[in-house]
Amino acid sequence: MSLKTFSISAVLLLAAAATAQAQVANGRYQIGACTTHPEETVVRLENNVLTFYESLCTLSNPVPVQGTDGYSYIGNCAGEGQEWTANMFLIPLQDGQVMRMINDGIVTDYLRCTP
Repeated sequence: MSLKTFSISAVLLLAAAATAQAQVANGRYQIGACTTHPEETVVRLENNVLTFYESLCTLSNPVPVQGTDGYSYIGNCAGEGQEWTANMFLIPLQDGQVMRMINDGIVTDYLRCTP
């Protein structure tokens, strides 16, 4: 492997790592304090799937949101016998301890909870 090829590979790996670190991390998030209830205030993110109380959204088409560490997504959602598409923004705040979600103009901050 030439030095030029190695340098290009290293730059690409660092760029991919920076992007991965900037996205909201998989985990359990909750509005307010992390408790076991009410379940309606919990959202889980696992491999681009957001699971809410009685619904879920599969996230696709990530686009960086300028001026933040967040991304906008197309959410293909289903729940309670309905299906819909949502434009969603997920922005990590406070070193990843908060996930800000903007969905249909509604801003909600979720606190990252330990499993």
